[in-house]
Amino acid sequence: MSDGSMISLLYPKDDLEGNPQHATLDISSIADLSADAIIQFLRYNSRYFQNHKNPIVYFTNDIEVIRYRLDVVEDILNNESLFILLTKLLPDLENMRELYLAGKEQSNDITSSLYSISELQLYTDCIERLHTHFQKKDLQLSSLGMKSFVSEVASVYESEGYQTLKVEAEKISYSVRNIKSITIGVNLDAQLNPVEAGLVSVNKSYFKSGNIIDKLLRLDFQNDEFTCLAPLEASGKGLSNEQHAKFGSAVKSTLHSVLMGSVKNWKPAVRSYTNVKSKFLLRLIDEIRFLLGGVSLLRKLKASGVPICKPHAEYAGKRSFTCKGLYNPMLVLKQEQQPADVYPSHFIVPNDIDFDNNSMVYILTGPNQGGKTVFTQAVGIAQLLFQLGLFVPAYSATISPVERIYTHFQNHDNRSSNGRFGEECERLMKIFSKLTQHSLLLMDETFSSTSAAEATYIAEQVLVGLRAAGCRVIFATHLHDLARNINEMNKNSSYTSRIDSLAAKLVEDSSSPGKRSFKIDRARPEGNSYARDIAEKYGLTLENLLVTLEEKK
Repeated sequence: MSDGSMISLLYPKDDLEGNPQHATLDISSIADLSADAIIQFLRYNSRYFQNHKNPIVYFTNDIEVIRYRLDVVEDILNNESLFILLTKLLPDLENMRELYLAGKEQSNDITSSLYSISELQLYTDCIERLHTHFQKKDLQLSSLGMKSFVSEVASVYESEGYQTLKVEAEKISYSVRNIKSITIGVNLDAQLNPVEAGLVSVNKSYFKSGNIIDKLLRLDFQNDEFTCLAPLEASGKGLSNEQHAKFGSAVKSTLHSVLMGSVKNWKPAVRSYTNVKSKFLLRLIDEIRFLLGGVSLLRKLKASGVPICKPHAEYAGKRSFTCKGLYNPMLVLKQEQQPADVYPSHFIVPNDIDFDNNSMVYILTGPNQGGKTVFTQAVGIAQLLFQLGLFVPAYSATISPVERIYTHFQNHDNRSSNGRFGEECERLMKIFSKLTQHSLLLMDETFSSTSAAEATYIAEQVLVGLRAAGCRVIFATHLHDLARNINEMNKNSSYTSRIDSLAAKLVEDSSSPGKRSFKIDRARPEGNSYARDIAEKYGLTLENLLVTLEEKK
């Protein structure tokens, strides 16, 4: 039987420490993608997820790790009973780890021993529940990660050491957990002063208050050694804090002398066993929590009627990103969090995108509020979920990992001494100095803080530079003329990467006449910003403004 230390649900055996392969993800990028709610899902309502275990630490560009996780996620998604079991098991695993840590820190032998007993009970209970569930015939598992988990649980359960431990643990737990009271004998001198005391017995019943007169009046002459001749008194009543502490210490010391004869003998062996055998369960706690959070997110999306898919994972050298029916999952989450009348006109419009030989750099144009930012974020979220090893929000997807997701969105909290435009340029230059052909750069309304003519000129220089870098880029902008200059920017044939155009185009919602939404097409911009429609929506027409002024009189 193995010690379980090589079992992981997130990493293959040859990558158990989680080799990040230089993949990184900034908190600022999460904010730009508005993906905070997704990260909260991955925390899975845990009070134990410390900063060093933030879910983004699992972001990786190791293709084998990604494929390994996708298979595990698929198993949990396809087996609801497994999801429910792990959900119910997680709090017990958390408690087991807390007891383990508390037992190591506790110097009091009795308290430490009780922690060990509780930890052992939780350990055996978890093994029993897992083993029972894994025997179910309707459980269909195909991932290497889950199969290794099942095998390790079976190996532990069927071992002679575990079966012996379970029997002995039940005995010691029963004997310790059923201690309800102790009987203390006190010798008195001629003046009835106590001269010595000792433990007479350890009992499985509580003492009851009473006195001899009550017993006589009730004609209760049976031998009831647990009914006191005088009423019971609370241990702290009439005692100072110091006296109460001494009283408690004396009782614990007395119990220690009795219990240690049995507990102390088995504790080292049990601690040694649980240290080794429960290690694989303790190791899996954060991984199980992360997987449950990810699957919970996917289940919610699926229940909302939008598609999710297991992406085909390509090696980084392919530089692939092809999604059919891509959408931004944050739209779904926001709709569920808001009252029904907040998003009355919105409906999810799936879009296609393909980074290919004809374009690694896209200029995305469209009307104001035409979904450019939402779509740009959707691309980043899909890449993020993929490199966490989760399904993506689309009908189908083929994706290769990137070394890093860079975002260059408008900074509304600019305090740079160079001004907003200078800050934009400075920030973009820092990103450009780190870009490789295996990067994803998402830009939203970059250079909007300067004039259209200046912004167009600078943007053209930057886009040609991004062609040379060879990375994947989406440049969402209101500068329609920029997209019309694509042929000029593609003239230099020495760069293998090319620039193409995406345009947000108006579509009507047949279920809500008069309501608008936008679909992203691989096409040149039409040049219509629909500004009049948007102005009318907010009442910014001359007619309405005059009416408003009249009403103020």
